[in-house]
Amino acid sequence: MSNANLNEQLWATVLEAAEPLKIDASCQLFLRAWITNGVDRMHNENRIGPEDLATAKANLKTFVEMMKSEPLAHGSERLDNKCFHAAQHNLERRSRITVYSLWPFWPHAVSG
Repeated sequence: MSNANLNEQLWATVLEAAEPLKIDASCQLFLRAWITNGVDRMHNENRIGPEDLATAKANLKTFVEMMKSEPLAHGSERLDNKCFHAAQHNLERRSRITVYSLWPFWPHAVSG
C-alpha cells in the first residue's frame, strides 16, 4: 500500500470520527503531519497489513474523540490546535512514553 493511499485512508478516519464537528485549517495541518509521520513509521517497521491499519484507525479515532471533548466542554463546534494539544497532553499524562513514540501502535487500547 502506498504512503499516499494510507494517508488518505487515515485522513478519512479522522473526518469520520470528527463529525459533526469541523476541523480548523491549522488543526488539519497538525493532524495530517501526524498521520504522515505515523504512515512513515508504519512503512519503516513493515506494519502495513490489515491488522496494523485497523489498529492505526482505531487509535486515531480514539485520539479524535479525546480532541472532541475539548470544544464540547466550551460550547464550540470546531476542532482547533488547542484541542489537538489538549488531547496530546491528556495522552502523555496516561503514558510513560511520549505520544509520538506510541502512535499509531499504542500497546493497549486507550479509552477516551
